[in-house]
Amino acid sequence: MTTLKLVADLAHLATIRHFVLDASRDLGLEEKDACDLELAVDEACTNVVEHAYQGQAGEVEISIKAVGDAVQVIIHDEGRPFDPQAVPIPDPSAPLEDRQPGGLGLFLMRQVMDEVEFEFDGEMGNTLTMVKKLRRRKK
Repeated sequence: MTTLKLVADLAHLATIRHFVLDASRDLGLEEKDACDLELAVDEACTNVVEHAYQGQAGEVEISIKAVGDAVQVIIHDEGRPFDPQAVPIPDPSAPLEDRQPGGLGLFLMRQVMDEVEFEFDGEMGNTLTMVKKLRRRKK
């Protein structure tokens, strides 16, 4: 398992993306799977910064590991919990002028990952677990 823990700040998103790509390379993921993983983690961490911590100080921890023929990402924070069922499903076919800004993060995570599960605990914090079934790069 590879883990990165840092201050939840938009300025650290590039560091997080590099971490995900390095872990993807170490696991031998195909480029599409690595890009999907990078997108999902980037969106999740952006949501942690903007919504869970709402600009307040806090940490985010990202762990990535192989689990059989899949890769599992666990993102943990101690920010404000939310109800993922309350997030409206956006209509990607709607004209741009009819769309609300933002609101695509959870939608994108669910599009590129095979499993997206949230756990909220008042004492332990928030945990997002995402799983991507993958194809290994041919060596």
